[in-house]
Amino acid sequence: MEAGSRPGVFPLNTREKLSNYLIQCLENMSQAQLPSKTISNFSLSDAYKTALEIKEIRENKKEKALGIKVGFTNKTIWEKYSVNAPIFGFMYSSTVLSKEQLFSPEKFLEPRFEPEIFFKLRKKPHSEMSDMDLISCCESFGIGVELVQSIYKGWIFKLPDTVAGFGLHGQYKILEETEIPSDENKKIAIIEKLKNFNLILRKNNTILERGKASNILEESPLAALRSYIEFCEKNLDWLVLDGLITTGTITDAYDINKADVFSCELDRLFEKKFVVKF
Repeated sequence: MEAGSRPGVFPLNTREKLSNYLIQCLENMSQAQLPSKTISNFSLSDAYKTALEIKEIRENKKEKALGIKVGFTNKTIWEKYSVNAPIFGFMYSSTVLSKEQLFSPEKFLEPRFEPEIFFKLRKKPHSEMSDMDLISCCESFGIGVELVQSIYKGWIFKLPDTVAGFGLHGQYKILEETEIPSDENKKIAIIEKLKNFNLILRKNNTILERGKASNILEESPLAALRSYIEFCEKNLDWLVLDGLITTGTITDAYDINKADVFSCELDRLFEKKFVVKF
């Protein structure tokens, strides 16, 4: 969608009808007014309540929550987007793509590309676990791509706006998935790779950025998974077992245009190039 598209008009200056308003904006591809500017004292707690209301509406429309995206884990981009903490958002049966499905950026507002590590849980973890115990709770991990979007014009917002605005989620697709082995030495090797890998992101054969594991909460993707678990221990409605947990972009997010070809290479973790065409 073009950045100049007219924002939808929010009907009230209270949170009461915000979830329906945001879904209407998404369905009509009209950018939304910022809740933080239209609702007095709109807080992060208000935003997470709105996200749960949106989940209920989508589930009533036969969508299913298939996982959680953890966003803004890359501290190198916090200043650019005026945020100061990770966020959490639901991913749905309509937004998690199979390997055969193609991305559809034309259906989203100001779409951008993000390479991300993901995990799939096999059992419920807790936040004080060691890295070894934490990864033992995972069935698999891998690399995927999130198509993110902003229903707010120009990617300008405050942190609560992003949570209410679908966590900026558009679509997610797994590129490569690896089972977590039972052997402890192999698990140790995976943990070390998750802490030390590097990534090269290209667009149309031009290098956009060189990312690294420690961009994720200044540690690794496991730190993002742990932050989600800590959040769930205080917010039980957000726990999605047997689902996909993404850990945030390793680089900045980059604009997607028709016919763009992105590629990413990860040393240590996956010794191959992944190509995504739009």
